[in-house]
Amino acid sequence: MNRDPAIVALRQALEERLESLTDEATERILTEIPAYRSFDEQLRRDVRAHVEAHLRASIGTLESDRDVTREDLLFVRPHAARRAKRVSVTEFVQAFYVGERVLWDTALALADDEESRRAALVFASHLPRYFEVATTHAAEVYLETQEQLAATGERIRRDLLEDLLAGRELEPGPRLDAARAAGLGDDSPFVVISATPSATPSDEQLLRGGAAALARAIGGRTLPLAVVRQDEIVVLVPAANGLQETIAPRLVDVQHRLADAGLPLSVAVSTTVSGLDQVPDAYRESSAIQIARGSAPGVIALAELSAFEYLTLRADPTASRLIPPAVHEFVAQDMADGGPLIATLREYVACDLNARRAADNLHIHVNTAHYRLSRIAERTGYDLRRVNDLIEILIAARLADAQLVAPHNRARPI
Repeated sequence: MNRDPAIVALRQALEERLESLTDEATERILTEIPAYRSFDEQLRRDVRAHVEAHLRASIGTLESDRDVTREDLLFVRPHAARRAKRVSVTEFVQAFYVGERVLWDTALALADDEESRRAALVFASHLPRYFEVATTHAAEVYLETQEQLAATGERIRRDLLEDLLAGRELEPGPRLDAARAAGLGDDSPFVVISATPSATPSDEQLLRGGAAALARAIGGRTLPLAVVRQDEIVVLVPAANGLQETIAPRLVDVQHRLADAGLPLSVAVSTTVSGLDQVPDAYRESSAIQIARGSAPGVIALAELSAFEYLTLRADPTASRLIPPAVHEFVAQDMADGGPLIATLREYVACDLNARRAADNLHIHVNTAHYRLSRIAERTGYDLRRVNDLIEILIAARLADAQLVAPHNRARPI
């Protein structure tokens, strides 16, 4: 964050004038650009909201230490999709230019000494990059919208995904062509990404923006199959060498950006499977994680979990009934106390039952670790030298963790 006093002052001055700047830019767009002159009152209000969002984002670049990205401009998508039906992409880009010109003229007028002129020049260095990203993003949305209006590309991708999820063999034709274009072959390895928003967005265009952002995050020469399916995003990604090691960090970055832009997503990644006939299995894997985690935002990849962690993701009632009440009571009480005993037990197991190493990792004295372990044995009646007893306590703790998110779980059709 740039805290240069002159730059901070310029940003504050522009923010104080945001309403008047928005009014001026909106009026000039509606009068200078022919296609906008015929807009009714509702569309005029929509234009003003779009202008204000852009001016606010432009001003925000003043103190930012990084370049603006398309994920930062997620609000462009619903506006661009609505304009695509009424104005040309050239006129839409011209409206961007009008808004930026009004903003720059005001910044220049505020530059009345050497420091403020320097701040204005810094602002000027940010505006071209912002304009480039914003107009490129808008053009992409225009192209996507034109596909939708023609009822071709998106419908084919959706139908393709439904065929794959149902396990239907693809016949020669547009759907098979779309699968090949996305790098999906009969024997090609791939993963399935499932993403759901914490709350259903008011505009489906936001989900479309999220789908495009997740697809771009993967990288590679082939754009993966990305589909908005009801209130869910599903992406099928060809598994190139090293993908499992790099996919989660890439998705974490874009998930954070989307959350900042108003679209918090819970993202789950399946294991790598081979062959289109395994799409249903991979989708069930990613859905199982989603259901277990509820709507909590974040990214989780199955490849990063152990088999034990995966099997205890859900609050399974049968497994719970197989564990003695004394163990459940111990876990519940320890969770209420902040979980020190369970944390010690987990670290003890992670250190191959080496209490000294566990104590070092927890930054406690080894005698404290031994005391805590003895308390666990005393309160559960279990022998911590027996593997089966250790496993049952750990399962009880994992089931208790899963129960915390169980009320937020939601089923999803396949």
